[in-house]
Amino acid sequence: MKTSDQCVDVDWSVYIPLYKLPWLLPVVKQLIGRDRAERVRSMSGKAIFHNLKHGIPFQDNSADAVYHSHLMEHIDRGHVAGFTKEIFRVLKSGGILRICVPDLELLVNRYVTSLTNADLSSEASSRHDDTVAAMHEHSVRLTPGGSRSHSPFRRRQGWVLGDARARGETHLWMWDRVNIRAALLDAGFVDICSRNWNVSDIEGWERMGLERAADGGEYKPGSLYVECRKPLQT
Repeated sequence: MKTSDQCVDVDWSVYIPLYKLPWLLPVVKQLIGRDRAERVRSMSGKAIFHNLKHGIPFQDNSADAVYHSHLMEHIDRGHVAGFTKEIFRVLKSGGILRICVPDLELLVNRYVTSLTNADLSSEASSRHDDTVAAMHEHSVRLTPGGSRSHSPFRRRQGWVLGDARARGETHLWMWDRVNIRAALLDAGFVDICSRNWNVSDIEGWERMGLERAADGGEYKPGSLYVECRKPLQT
């Protein structure tokens, strides 16, 4: 998705059929909601439809930086290496890759804490399943939006866009600071490090506001942020 002359957003979307067939919007507007329909309409003509399993549709050494957020966990583990090497290919020498993914280590620590507390308190025990869901539901859900989201609106969306697996909502792998580092090293990246949500070596990062919520805080709490570089050519 071309968002400016300097920036192209590479992402997945459950609304791809509507981007391709905008004449369907008036038909499904009441099913997906007015705000979503307007967002799809505003992006008409700006989208490139491409399966990232077949590579990234940009030239070698053409990007100063690549950033993706809560995308990598939706890629089948067997395709991650190829996708990451494609990012390496399109980056310029010294270019930066920034990744934001759900932090498995944080989720597991919260689960262990909840398990301990559940042994000590019936109140904590009653909340424990929420902690399990936070860690595991994205990988097993069938209903879009989660097993606890059965509103009429959610059901209507499901009729149009399919179940959670058809829509690409499910997580196919989970990442922590160890296995993501290994994946990046295998692709040839260097200077791999964890970052805070609002700190980056990407020039102009603060102005972009890609990880800042409307209230000024972190947009995706509970995330792992990692940056690395393509080695400088000598």
